[in-house]
Amino acid sequence: MNNIPIDLNRGRKFYKSTFANISEDKRRHILETAIREFASKGYDGTNINVVAKKAGISVGSMYKYFESKEDLFLMIIDICMQVLEDTINKVIESDDSIMSKVERIFREIQRTSRESKDLICLYNEMTTIGNKDIVERISRDIESISAKAYTELILKGQEKGEIRKDVDPKLGAFFLDNLFMLLQFSYSCDYYQERFRTYCGEDIEKKDDFIVEQLCKLVESAFNPR
Repeated sequence: MNNIPIDLNRGRKFYKSTFANISEDKRRHILETAIREFASKGYDGTNINVVAKKAGISVGSMYKYFESKEDLFLMIIDICMQVLEDTINKVIESDDSIMSKVERIFREIQRTSRESKDLICLYNEMTTIGNKDIVERISRDIESISAKAYTELILKGQEKGEIRKDVDPKLGAFFLDNLFMLLQFSYSCDYYQERFRTYCGEDIEKKDDFIVEQLCKLVESAFNPR
């Protein structure tokens, strides 16, 4: 997970100032340990004492860095949002055609789902959190990034004549993001990986180009104005 961006100046401050004062390697180790715990055990099943032990620090030190388990979790969600925003913006801001952008997003999903598997599993685990306040807070923050980007993508496609005018931009963005999200889970989360193999064969994860080709045909047939 060494490619995961951890920029303390970019996100919101869910940590104490003491966390910013330790070395970058130590910060990364603590956060990567927490990501693995939350991804495998979920929010409710994760114990901050266990995270501290596995990270090689005392529980007292952990509470010097974070006020609570909730703040540690929200810090990690902020990292997820940075990864999501970077991945989307890198594609959306280009001058490529709509279908070229969609294809690039599919390929970015294949890459990031393998390189940042724990973050994707954590995203999936968020649907099981029992704390309603946290769910409402993080779901709106995360989903608003992709909702805005994909709605604008469709609107621009309609303006350029690349997408049918009778496609509702918001619903189109929602359905498109569902494809992206399920592809992410299919490469990284155990249940969805088995589901992927059941539908498409045991070797489906070795057929990246074929998967992207088929997905692009599906999206193009839905969006194509001709």
